[in-house]
Order: sequence, then structure tokens, then C-alpha cells
Amino acid sequence: MIPTLRISLLGEFLLVSDDTPVTTIDWPRLHSLLAYLVLHHTISQSRAHLAFLLWPDSTDAQAHTNLRNLVHRLRHSLPDADHFLYADKQTLRWRSDAPWTLDVADFERAIAQATQAEQAGREPEMRKALEAAVELYRGDLLPGNYDEWILPERERLRQAFLGSLERLILRLEQERDYQAAISYAQRLLRYDPLHEATYRYLMRLYAANGERAAALRAYHTCATILERELAVEPGAATREIYERLLQKDAPSVPLTTPSTVLVAEVPLVGRQHEWAQLQAAWQSAAAGATHLVVLSGEAGIGKTRLAEELLARLGRQGITIASTRCYTAEGELAYAPVASWLRAPGIRTTLGTLADVWLTEVARFVPDILAERPDLPHPGPLVEGWQRQRLFEALARAILGARQPLLLLLDDLQWCDRETLKWLHYLLRFDPQARLLIVGTVRPEELTLDHPLAPLLATLRSSRQVTEIMLGPLNAVDTASLASQVAKRGLALDVVTDLYQETEGNPLFIVETVRMGVGESKGPERRSVADPHSSRMPPTVQAVIAARLEQLSPQARNVVSLAATIGRAFTFSVLARASNDDEDALVLGLDELWQRRIVREQAAGVSDAYDFSHDKLREVAYAALSSARRRLLHRRVFEALHATAAPAAQLAQHALAAGLLEPAFHFSVAAGDEARRLFARGRARKHYIDALEILSHLPTATQNRSQHMDTILKKVSMSISAEAPERNLAQLNEAEALVKALSDTEESTDKERQLSLARIHYWMGRMHYYHNDRREALNYFRRVLAEAQEVGDEELIATSSSVIGRVLVHQGYFGQARQFLVQAISA
Repeated sequence: MIPTLRISLLGEFLLVSDDTPVTTIDWPRLHSLLAYLVLHHTISQSRAHLAFLLWPDSTDAQAHTNLRNLVHRLRHSLPDADHFLYADKQTLRWRSDAPWTLDVADFERAIAQATQAEQAGREPEMRKALEAAVELYRGDLLPGNYDEWILPERERLRQAFLGSLERLILRLEQERDYQAAISYAQRLLRYDPLHEATYRYLMRLYAANGERAAALRAYHTCATILERELAVEPGAATREIYERLLQKDAPSVPLTTPSTVLVAEVPLVGRQHEWAQLQAAWQSAAAGATHLVVLSGEAGIGKTRLAEELLARLGRQGITIASTRCYTAEGELAYAPVASWLRAPGIRTTLGTLADVWLTEVARFVPDILAERPDLPHPGPLVEGWQRQRLFEALARAILGARQPLLLLLDDLQWCDRETLKWLHYLLRFDPQARLLIVGTVRPEELTLDHPLAPLLATLRSSRQVTEIMLGPLNAVDTASLASQVAKRGLALDVVTDLYQETEGNPLFIVETVRMGVGESKGPERRSVADPHSSRMPPTVQAVIAARLEQLSPQARNVVSLAATIGRAFTFSVLARASNDDEDALVLGLDELWQRRIVREQAAGVSDAYDFSHDKLREVAYAALSSARRRLLHRRVFEALHATAAPAAQLAQHALAAGLLEPAFHFSVAAGDEARRLFARGRARKHYIDALEILSHLPTATQNRSQHMDTILKKVSMSISAEAPERNLAQLNEAEALVKALSDTEESTDKERQLSLARIHYWMGRMHYYHNDRREALNYFRRVLAEAQEVGDEELIATSSSVIGRVLVHQGYFGQARQFLVQAISA
């Protein structure tokens, strides 16, 4: 019996025969021919028509030759080809009576069933059919193929999908299943981010579901995208919903500016040469040459703005894009940028195609996978080098899984963790022909001499896989253009001249100065704030930003202080947990910050978070807080993040800043353990050192000697090659003294103390062994073996026996070595 052939053309080409993927049809032109025949299976296709369709620019003879070769290849690649494909000298036809299924046909059948159910008034049946149709649409029709015949068919199916989504959203809204409707509306926006009606659906649904802040965020996203892409404002119907949301139970104190006034988004001005370099790098990468572009320059010079312009343009063309940034504090989180990329919609949706061995590794960073796949093995700790190699390969396969051109943005490389940079180097070598461009931004003035970015760039220069673009200040003409566009009006020549002199062409300084009020009318007379006689022109960008923050309303200043304390992207839910203000004040304050471009929403579909428009805004807002105020806010943020199960490194940072030493110690150790499980040894060592430093400031009565000893051992295990042996041995001696000081009253038995001493002596032996003092190492390991045998610890018996055996082999005592190596195996 012929197995059923399951054909998938939506999202990614896939053939499955008898539950086995068919991988031999791996050429785009083969995909195109098979797809055309299957989609038109009711009609025989003439060879002349197919030849012209697939090779319109070739001669008739050449096109027919190409078709013969292609059909020959298809018949030899497709299992049981003659049962599915009819061919004679004149025509080709896909057999309708063969056992096969097609996802496109299933999709259209589900839509037809939904329409019939709607006409018959069977709403539950209609919902079920629409949900089935939406589930079947895994992506556009053969997205990597650009044959002319595909384009109108792809658009027809795409519009049918979008229409089905919209019908389903309205159906769910009528049934008051708001959460499900919100999920589908978010999906609709990912496919059509310029569809303003969808933003209205989202605002209405969020409001009905009691999520007022999320409803406002939907408007923020709508206004920003429409302004950036179409240079228009949201329509009257959308603004009406927005105004109602703001007015709901609003306090009597008005905002400092009308709620409908939105500060202009920063345009891209100048940079023609740099833009051409960036485009050339993309064209090369898209053709199949993996590449890294590094945009460098001082803070505020426009690196991120230039990169985001490329991101926006390619996103409009349907290219898969993902962006993330590093933070000064987030350097404590290993692989944080990679985890952010993996959650981007264009990458997250392809993770399910990974083999389980790779998906298990990826689940370390996307825990939702384990909820979706409860049968998937849980990832274990990474303790050996080969395990990190497997992790690196899994992450590379996950990022490149879409098999389409891909653009990744990594902002603020100077704060990137060492592990991510090592993996980036691996990714760029994993598949040199992958259609991948990574764009990074960096502030050279903040790079230390030992920063891991330096050796990465040196290596990539030798392989010609990196393009480095240095951005300088704008000239006087571009300064005037940028200032006028931000102000949305022309500026007087003397204002522009003074502005250029004061800002020296730094775009951030220009933008912030204009937003503070350059050239604004003062009663009957217009006066420039850049005038040397005016006290309103601060000499530094920090002063300009501080002055602009002072213009905020009290409620907005409260929000900006709390957001700056968080230190990274933040969500409304974290703000609400950490704030003493009510929801109305928070909503209005956050909305004001968005209107003034102090904060901006992050990419739709990635999270519901906001972030500062520039890190300098965060720095200045945080610097304005008193020490007492900072401690109070860090305590609130710590409590809020603790309730949301935030990473241990973040909790440790905020606990320490709040003066909460015991939680800071606990979460520093936990952060070290997390980094250790990811084989981020340097990061783990740093966390353990922090924990020991915190412990030294705790009152003696609260110190737990056992925890102290454990932390020393963890730190030493990560420091063998990173510190002088004298330093590690001194700490191990300290740990030995701690164990000997333990008593039974501290819930430590003799056996537990003996085992702890054995572990300490083991690491003392390791220190001597690593530094080539084999004789002293051998003495320690013999001691460890005796201690381990006394307490019956099989793992320590095996480990110490193995090391003793290796030392004896090195010394030439093969007979003695064999005894210990056999003992290690048998243990």
C-alpha cells in the first residue's frame, strides 16, 4: 500500500511520507514545480506552459531542456513518484486520486466551513473552523521562492488568512473570550503592523479585560509605527479610544502638555556614506556571506538610529529581524542577548522544527518550550567543554532555523557578556554561507584593554567577516536639518548656529536640546534658549537631559525615577508592583513619558516592555536620585522582581543596592550557580566573589559557616586558571578552618564535616595538580581517597582514584596506576 504523502507549502516547504520527512527535494525550483502542479491538480499542464512559467527569460529550447531535467530530478527524488505524477510528451499532471494531503487545501476548506457555519447561524462551529484555519497557516506560501506565478497566489492566501483572523477576533469578542481574542489580534499585527483597525481591537479588548496599561501601550505602538512608516497620525476613531482610556478616573491635576501632543520621532539625517556601507554589507550577507557590522562612536552619535533604519526597512520587506541590547547591569547575565533573540517572533516560531537534542538546549533560554513539550528532556548542568560545544551548536541551529535572510541587531556591545561574544564568534563560523548579518553598536571609549570584543574583531578582520563603521558628529547643515525636523518647524539662523556650537553636532544632544525648547516663543517675542545671555542653555548633554526631566509632571517624575532604578527594559506590571502610586497615576505618568519620547515601547510581539529612548536618559534620571531614595526604590524593585521570578543576578544587584545583605548573598550564589550551569565560568566566579564580599559585611551571628565554606569551594572551582594558586589555597585554608569550627549544635554531623574536609582537600590537590606540583597533589588525593572511603562517598572515591591513577601514569608507575584506575571505574 502506498503511504500517504503530506505536503506543506505554508511557511516552510515540507514533504512527509509515512511519517518520514522527504529531504531529497531540496532545490527551490523543484519546490516551485511541485507546488504549481499540486495547486492546479485538477488540470493537466502543458510542458510548454510550465517551461515558460519557470524560465520566462530563456529561449524555448533551453526552457524545455531545463524542464525535462527538472522533471527527471523530481521523479527520482519523490517516493513512489509514478503514483503521484502523470507525465507524457506533452503534459504533466498531479494525480488527484493518489493518497496525498495539502495544507493549502485544508486551510481553504476550513475557511469555507466557517463561512457556511456563519450563514447557518452556528457560531460555535464557525469559531472552531476559523481557529483551525488560522492554525493551519504556518506562514506565507513558499516564502523563500520569488517565481512570478507564486506572488499573486501568496498574496491571495495571505489576505484570506488575515481576513480569517479578523473574523475570529470579532467572534471571540462577542463571546467575551477577551484573552483569546487578544492573542489572535497580536498575531494579526505581526503579519500586518500597519493595520490600524487591529490596534483599535487590541485597545478595546485590553480595556474590556481590565488591562488599561496594555491598552495604552497598544496605542503607543500604533502611533509610533504609523509615524515612522507612513508619517501620519492615528485616525480619529483610534484617538477617541485613547482619549477615553486617559480620561477614565483621571485625577484632577492636568498633564503639563495636552495628551494628544506627541514629540516628534528622531529622523535619520545625513549618514549617506555610512548608510551605503551598511546596505552593501546587507546585500553581501543576503547573497550568502555571513557578516558582522560594528557601528562605533561616542554616546548619542546615532549608532542605534542608523541600525534601526536598516532594521525597519528590511522588516517592511518581510525579512526576519530581531533586535536586543545589553545593559551595564545585564553584563551579569550570561547569554541574555541570545535569549532575547530566541524570543523574537520570526525566530521563536521556527524553534519547533529543531530536533529534540537541540531543542532541549534551547529550552534553557526559552522555558516556555518545556511547557509546550512536556515530553522533552530537561536540560542538565554544563560542566564539561564538550557540553558547551553542543549548546553553541543548538543555539546556532535555532537562530538559523528559518533558512531565510536574517538581520540581528545587538546594541551596546561594550556591555555584552563574554559568553555571548564567544558564541557570536562560533555563529559566524558555523555556516559561512548562511544569509545572516549581525549589526552591533559600541562605544569605544567604554572598552577596557581586556574586553573580549577586541580578540573577536581581530579574528574576524583576518577572515574579512567584519565591517567597522565609525560615526562622527553631524556637520552644521545636517545639524540644522535634524533640529528643524524634530521641532517640526524652521529655526532661526542664530539659533541653529548657537545650537551647532553648543552640541558640536552630537545628534542626541541636538535632539534633547530641541525637545527642551530651543527657539520657543516667549510671549510676544521669540527667544533662543541657545542665546549666551539666556541661562536655559546648559553646557553639557547631562544638564540638557536633566532640565528636560524637570519639565515632567510629578507623577511622570515618579515613574521615570522608578524606571531608571530598574536599570533595563521594564514592564507596567513590575512598575505597578514596585510603586506606591495607584494605577491611574502610573498609567498617566507612563503615557507622558512616552509622549515626550523619554521612553519608547519595545518591538511589538517580543514583550510588553518599555525602555528609555537612550541609555543617557536613564543615567541622568538615576543620578538625580539621592542615596536614600535609591535604596528605597531598589528595595521596591527587588520585591517586585522577586515576585516575578526574575533572574538571580538581577535580584542580587537590587538587593545589594537596597542594603539587603542576606538576600544579596543568597541571590549572588544563585546567580553563580546559574552561570555555572551554562558553563559561563568567568561570570560564575564573579558572582561567587561578590557573594563572599557581601558575606564579609554580614554580622558574625548571622553567618552560616557551612554556606561560607560551600561558596568558597564554588568560587575556587571556577578560579583554578584565573587566580594565583596562593590566593585559592589561602581561601581553601579558610574553608578548612570554618569546617573545623563547626559543631553539632549547627546541625553538622561528624560525617558531614569529614565529607566537607574531603572536598576541601580535593580542591587543594587540584590546585597543586594544575600548577604542576604533582608530588604534593598526589599526597592530597591519597588523603582525599582515605577520607572518602571512611564516609562512603562513591563519587569522591572515583574522582580521587582517577586523578591518582593519572598522576602515577605521568610518573611512570603503570602497575600502581592500574590499581587506582580500576578502582575509579568500579566505584
